[in-house]
Amino acid sequence: MKYNIALKLTIAFLAFYVLNISAQEIPKVLDPDLDFEKSETKKLEKANELINSSIATWNRLANEYNPKNITSYKIDSLYYAEAYPLLKKASSDFEEGNMMKFEVFRKNCAAFWSKHRYDSPSGLESAKSLQKEASNYIEKAQLNRQAASSYSKEYAKAFDKFHEAISLEIIAVKKEGRALQLYRDWPVHYNYVYDDDIVKNLFPKETKPVETVAVLVTKPDVKVENKEPESEHLSEPYDSTVIYYQVQIVAHTAHLNSSYIKMNIYEGPMPVDVLKEEGWYKYVIGRYKTFEEANLLLKKVSIPKAFVVAYKNHKRVPIKEAAESIHK
Repeated sequence: MKYNIALKLTIAFLAFYVLNISAQEIPKVLDPDLDFEKSETKKLEKANELINSSIATWNRLANEYNPKNITSYKIDSLYYAEAYPLLKKASSDFEEGNMMKFEVFRKNCAAFWSKHRYDSPSGLESAKSLQKEASNYIEKAQLNRQAASSYSKEYAKAFDKFHEAISLEIIAVKKEGRALQLYRDWPVHYNYVYDDDIVKNLFPKETKPVETVAVLVTKPDVKVENKEPESEHLSEPYDSTVIYYQVQIVAHTAHLNSSYIKMNIYEGPMPVDVLKEEGWYKYVIGRYKTFEEANLLLKKVSIPKAFVVAYKNHKRVPIKEAAESIHK
């Protein structure tokens, strides 16, 4: 009797373990940190509510009705009767949420080109490429949805096809959002590179992955060393009569919050100051009386397109003029 109980518990544990490790995950949902109109913000919030609800349902399906556990037509039929309605509802809500976000991002991308149709904005090839890729992913997602709908009473196949469709849609939304971020940055260009924002095993082994899926990314390619300049101090006490050298790490026409800067540009311990000049928000770190100390910090942080600037009483001073004033 004890042996049977122990055996059953062991089998139950193994079943639970196998079921959980084989559950297919949905790629992470990440939105660009951008400002939108009030109506668009509400639409994006509604979209994320639909997606979050669908993720909860998907996790339940992956645990209670994992297609990897199907070993016979009888079980497949049972799964179809009990789980397919949930699968279809979750997939439908995913599609609605993803497409709502996609439309908001695409509309804003189109607005950029409408606004700058006479400017001939340059350096946006990567943004155009991202939009093209996003459209291709949407088309592939639709094909997978059509295939899923054709698998009548074949829950396992429908599950895999819906999973591919949802994953492709999420990736398409990310690409469209990233294109919009590049448009919003213009005329400033940041070398955004993205990594680790989707699970590596996005598709089932038997399915050929879509090109470039496994090399997506979220974080700009910024290498930051947390070592500080080899000087006796990090920053000079502020004196409005003195010219100070600082390192400008980024400038933008829109205000960037501290969490965005820490996540994407500079994650070191030095405080980031913001100065507003002629409609631009300029973010600087460090404060030194010599160019050499500021330049040392610049080399330490290794942030692309960062450079040394000079200020006196919060007003920019040309580097040459600052150097000349020191030697007078």
